[in-house]
Amino acid sequence: MISSLVSGTHSYYSINRLNMETDKMSTASSVGGERRPLMQALVLERRILFACTILVGLSTFIWITAVCTDKWVHIEGGNGIYLAAKGRYLLYSDSGIWEICRHVFQPYFILDPYKNEKIMPKQQEDITGLNGTVLIKCTNYLAQPLTENNKLADPAYDLDIANYVRTMISFGIISLFVMAMGCGFSIYTFRNPRYMFKRLAAGIHFISTSCTFVVVQVMMSSVDHMKKNVKYVYPERAYHYFHISFFLAWFVVLVNFAAAASFLWYSRKRKGDKAATDELAMADEPTIIGR
Repeated sequence: MISSLVSGTHSYYSINRLNMETDKMSTASSVGGERRPLMQALVLERRILFACTILVGLSTFIWITAVCTDKWVHIEGGNGIYLAAKGRYLLYSDSGIWEICRHVFQPYFILDPYKNEKIMPKQQEDITGLNGTVLIKCTNYLAQPLTENNKLADPAYDLDIANYVRTMISFGIISLFVMAMGCGFSIYTFRNPRYMFKRLAAGIHFISTSCTFVVVQVMMSSVDHMKKNVKYVYPERAYHYFHISFFLAWFVVLVNFAAAASFLWYSRKRKGDKAATDELAMADEPTIIGR
């Protein structure tokens, strides 16, 4: 009789243990099912932020390429536009951040049969019928300008353009360091998923967006200034269009803006059952940061 009672008690506890384990498994499976969409969203978030980080790192080298090349603005002179200051004809020019290089046509001197001396040919609408050579004249706006009789020796040099150039160089260098720093903070967010680091990365990307955007806008303003005030560089009948380096700079601006928006969007707090994993839930809990 005692053995029957013991065996019955053992069976009762075995059944209860089995029921408890079954309840735990069903609860775990239900929790896993609830968090499956959150896990999928987390995977998508990681992919987007990883792509933004890679593009920001690539944009750093693209920005260096854009700043160091002279393919920002192309001023076209067609068959030549006469420049009275030097007696030459502007064919075209390519300008970068701090330097503009003009391709000009220098006509040969002709012999005056009456005075028996060499003189410049008369001014024409273009270079049709003229004999001469093509010269490349570059103006560096960061260099100290040469003067003759208290006047600028280079008619292409303009003090306002030089100030524009200094502004672009300053913001260009600042944006380069900020982009590198933003890329480093973006990488750190994958090691520490706390929301505050994502917001910090978003803020840095926004600063780099602002700095690169300033460079683009100042370049556009400098072209407008040349068109209105520096006729030796931008004559009346000339026209301009922006070149590949200008569009590379715009690409860098848009990439940094997209990275700032993405990191800011995914920096929301996820606590408790709103987080995909327990680790993410703990990371977004309030924390007292000590020394």
